Amino acid sequence: MNKSQTALVEAFEKGYRVVDGSVISPKGRTISLVTDTNGYRKFSVKVAGERQHVPVHRLVGYEKYGKSLFEDDTCVRHLDGDCTNNKADNIRIGSYADNMQDIPAKIRVQKARKAAASKRKLTEQQVAQLRKDREEGATYPQLMSKYGIAKSTVSYIVNKKTY
Repeated sequence: MNKSQTALVEAFEKGYRVVDGSVISPKGRTISLVTDTNGYRKFSVKVAGERQHVPVHRLVGYEKYGKSLFEDDTCVRHLDGDCTNNKADNIRIGSYADNMQDIPAKIRVQKARKAAASKRKLTEQQVAQLRKDREEGATYPQLMSKYGIAKSTVSYIVNKKTY
């Protein structure tokens, strides 16, 4: 088991539980949670003298599915796509593809567009110039060389399938 799995099991064995999305300590108290940069709620436990973070959704997954949570290519899914909703009826385990399908289509498309935009090599101005160059007779090899991109990328830009 890796460090995060060990912390998760340790929290469970110490008696931490999730009730209606809230974490209850072994003494029966609701504990404060922090939200990480991705929006997931977590808490910390001491493992071998060191504080370790435990994501709440993973504790719910462990409570429901045990160590099958640790199988390869298995992740904890929020069925409604809301990573702050850690109620047991909203949590399932499944594949990463299943997890992506849990995100509403509109948000999934927004995320994909944002990711694609961050990878783009050309500016909108360069794209406009590339299209103009093509209209004026530049060949694909010339455009590939001028803009430093693959033939397929030139084709997608010229045919307005991207950018």
